[in-house]
Amino acid sequence: MNKHFSSASSPEENGGIIFKAEHIIKEFPNLRALDDVSTEIKRGEVVFIVGPSGSGKSTFLRCLNLLEKPTDGKIFFEGKQINCRGIKINAFRQKVGMVFQHFNLFPHLTILNNIILAPLKTHRMKRAEAVSKAEELLKRIGLYEKRNAYPQQLSGGQKQRIAIVRALLMNPDVILFDEPTSALDPEMVGEVLALMKELALGGMTMIVVTHEIGFAREVADRILFMDHGRIVEEGSPEDFFSHPKDPRLKDFLSKVI
Repeated sequence: MNKHFSSASSPEENGGIIFKAEHIIKEFPNLRALDDVSTEIKRGEVVFIVGPSGSGKSTFLRCLNLLEKPTDGKIFFEGKQINCRGIKINAFRQKVGMVFQHFNLFPHLTILNNIILAPLKTHRMKRAEAVSKAEELLKRIGLYEKRNAYPQQLSGGQKQRIAIVRALLMNPDVILFDEPTSALDPEMVGEVLALMKELALGGMTMIVVTHEIGFAREVADRILFMDHGRIVEEGSPEDFFSHPKDPRLKDFLSKVI
């Protein structure tokens, strides 16, 4: 791919906070999935969240998008609290792309129609504009010839790249990735990671839950380590991998590197 993808943010905004979580608690029956989680995500930042299974990573990501509503605490998006009454959740979600483990493509729609569905449903674009932008994105990722195919005709890696393009077409301010490669065969992981790396290089704000530790080390601006519903340690890739402080993180890294 010759062109980098660029983020929706303007240069003067890049120093700002896009997400702020304050003392987030999320309780399910017999489980406290998140236990007093606080952090900030800056515009243009690429933040990876790692940790053992069941540590609260995906729950925290889903709380940021209000797919799960926190039991307590506050979430701010671009300076406004979003987990409170009176918030237009659909308007908020138009600014926040989400890429899931299992693609969530509609099997009865062509690839092109899957991609343009959201901007048409939300009236963000006319059909001609949506088709034009979708086709441009498909050309960039080398899947233009698949625009009239159906999801079952694509490999897992191709489906996930389509899911990322679908999120991009809404021109979001940030994209949340929930273990985007965990459902893929190993040989398909690389093509998805390459696209995510290009997004990062283009300045897209990204929050990524992943088990791809090497990729986090290569691409992240900052890495959060979660365990038992808490952020135990965070830092730059250099500090995180070369100078871990918490014993739980040291133990985790010894098993995954």
